Amino acid sequence: MSKNKHMENLYDSADKFINLANILVQEDNSGTVGAAMRFASARYSVFELSLTRNIAKEKEAIKEELLKDYTLMIEENLNVYIRHQAEKAKTSKLKVFA
Repeated sequence: MSKNKHMENLYDSADKFINLANILVQEDNSGTVGAAMRFASARYSVFELSLTRNIAKEKEAIKEELLKDYTLMIEENLNVYIRHQAEKAKTSKLKVFA
């Protein structure tokens, strides 16, 4: 599978989880949905790795890998939202002064 196709599949799958979260947050906007998504991600990630690796022996290495991946994803999404907010603020100012 090409890298582009892999990334497309990753984003498509992530969008499905986000869509479900958006539905759930309409019932509970206390922050529980985000926490539940993080918990589910951690639980599923460990389960998935347990199918192919010795998680007891590789626990520290697995934690480091998962934290590295999550840190990169957080960094990417923070940058996207920072740019989005900056663009939104710029557009807002243009409308106010236009």
